[in-house]
Amino acid sequence: MKYALLIVPFFTLMLACKSPGPKENPSTPDSKVTWSLSEIWRTDTLLTTCESVLYDPSRDQLFVSCINGAPAEKNASGFISLLHPDGSLKELKWLTGLNAPKGMAVNDNILYVTDIDQLIVIDIQNARVLERLDIEGASFLNDVAVGDDGKVYFTDSDTGYIWIYSNGKLVAWITEGLQRPNGLFVEESRVLLTSSGSEDLKVIEKTSGSFETVSTGIGHGDGIEFSGSDGYYITSSWSGEIFMIFPDYSKISLLKTSEQGINSADIGFNMKEQIIYVPTFFDNRVVAYKLEKSD
Repeated sequence: MKYALLIVPFFTLMLACKSPGPKENPSTPDSKVTWSLSEIWRTDTLLTTCESVLYDPSRDQLFVSCINGAPAEKNASGFISLLHPDGSLKELKWLTGLNAPKGMAVNDNILYVTDIDQLIVIDIQNARVLERLDIEGASFLNDVAVGDDGKVYFTDSDTGYIWIYSNGKLVAWITEGLQRPNGLFVEESRVLLTSSGSEDLKVIEKTSGSFETVSTGIGHGDGIEFSGSDGYYITSSWSGEIFMIFPDYSKISLLKTSEQGINSADIGFNMKEQIIYVPTFFDNRVVAYKLEKSD
């Protein structure tokens, strides 16, 4: 999930003041502020079983991972699409030959994608797979995020592991205590994690690997993004709900589509324009919403 890592240094001071770690004293959100989402566009249904959306600000485009089959089926039918920021199709099958691609993260000219039991390393400029890294024991790799130090973090929901790929080496970082970990957001000293099994948000300290649950009841936790506004985060529940997580880790629901049978998988976010991009999985489309607040 996430290109947003590249903007973390800019917000380091703000995060320290507005979004403290779980052992500090988080501030209370302003009760006078109202947050809402308004739909601005939706694609057609060519994005079959779209699982993740990633906004790339340096290229001003959207990557969309499309499973195009069952979530853990090795059928070589998975692909990645490119969209323009207005939702129009740039290239339906920019890269093909994947199985069940899910989370994505960009680091310079490299796109990292999880694919069941492999971490795929892609040369963006040439749309070419550079490496397929086999992950021992993995069966359902999910989200991926890159820190500003170049370390690649990714989850395996089935085993409950979080892995790190750095300097050509793979390390099983956290191997106990997680229930179907999924969405990742990496900051300077900590990693935020949403989990679909425990339906919660955890904060993991980078140095020790210790973690603490800071918010519960977020549904089948999938994507997580930083809004860029006073330390507020946005999370998605795969079953079809979007939450705003406040600095004190309380939450509100911004959108609920589960009653219509529409999923909300690994969301993307355009911080400058405050737009959330929601992959609807079995609904086969991406829907964009403007994040708005009023006093």
